[in-house]
Amino acid sequence: MKTTVIIGNGVAGTNAAAALRKNGYEGAIKLVGEEAALPYQRPPLSKVWLSGADRPKPTLLRSLSFYEDNRIELMRARKVSQIDRKKRRIRFSDGKTTKFDTLILALGASPRRLDLKGSDLKGIHYLRDLGDSTGLRQALISTACRDVVIIGAGVIGLEVASAAVDLGKSVTVVEAAARAMARVASPATTNFVTQQLTDAGVKFLFNKKIEGFDTVDHRISSVNLEDGTQVKADLVFAGIGATPNVELAEAAGIECDEGICVDQDMRTSDPDIFAIGDCANSDNPFAPGKMRVETVHNATTQAQIAAAAICNKERPIPVPPRFWSDLKDMKVQAVGIAAGYDLVRSDASQGSPSLEVHLKSGDRLVAAELVNLPNRQSALAKAISSRASPD
Repeated sequence: MKTTVIIGNGVAGTNAAAALRKNGYEGAIKLVGEEAALPYQRPPLSKVWLSGADRPKPTLLRSLSFYEDNRIELMRARKVSQIDRKKRRIRFSDGKTTKFDTLILALGASPRRLDLKGSDLKGIHYLRDLGDSTGLRQALISTACRDVVIIGAGVIGLEVASAAVDLGKSVTVVEAAARAMARVASPATTNFVTQQLTDAGVKFLFNKKIEGFDTVDHRISSVNLEDGTQVKADLVFAGIGATPNVELAEAAGIECDEGICVDQDMRTSDPDIFAIGDCANSDNPFAPGKMRVETVHNATTQAQIAAAAICNKERPIPVPPRFWSDLKDMKVQAVGIAAGYDLVRSDASQGSPSLEVHLKSGDRLVAAELVNLPNRQSALAKAISSRASPD
């Protein structure tokens, strides 16, 4: 009997296991994860998990009975230390091994760390897993925490800023770029979101770089900027991007370049090994060149593609990438990739703050961005065609 091992039990890995069974895969499936918890959804960790009134519980991706009913072996609290491609085995940190015929790498990405003196001080937080979120929540709800500094105005930074404002904290966001969410959204949308968050009490400092930190009793007390500004801080959250977890793949001799390189079927340079989700660097039919797309939607889509390839089924029809975020009282959504556009049309309503932005290349809709218009995303997704599609 064939065996497929999936390393990583986040949304990519768990959906790959489910998709294999849906495609009729009859072999053994082993789903490996480093945490002891059942596979859970990560988006709430930077949203309701931080500011909810009640002690939060993980939102499970699937119930325990799902894995049992679908003959998916959960291997929890297991860290993989090596991939032996020649013997088709993976080795765990405790020295035990398990064999595979097909391997799926759903390794995810890790928060990029500050490269500054003092960046290991107490009071500086990052966010990747349940433990990180629990520690951040406890620090935020503490009465000793009054001033919060967010380093990085990306999506996760703004989510943490929103939670901190909801908890009554004084919040300052420091960003090296000229605007928020510069990598994922157009200026029309980011300016709208920034204004709404400013109105809610978030202070933004753009075009600013961090020089270091001051401390009191070995805890952070301020963030120091290169222009001499000091920003008071009881807590610092660093959301400065993520680094794909490629170490296992690189050590095994699998081709990597800013992620694990894969083809249209999510195959790596080893035809029996696939990579999906945040760690995978792939071609995208909706944008030029290879890229990593760090969204739940992309992880799910790539899981379905890999499962179809393993089961010798037709590759799923390409669908434009999507992402969503809850920022204060805003539901921010996007479909498509905000790149290569030359025309922007925006329509904002101030009565009940909402926004719809269309990004076009000639007559082709490249991407759309929405604020507080949750019912529009699906319709706009249908209007976005891949770069290879005829007009």
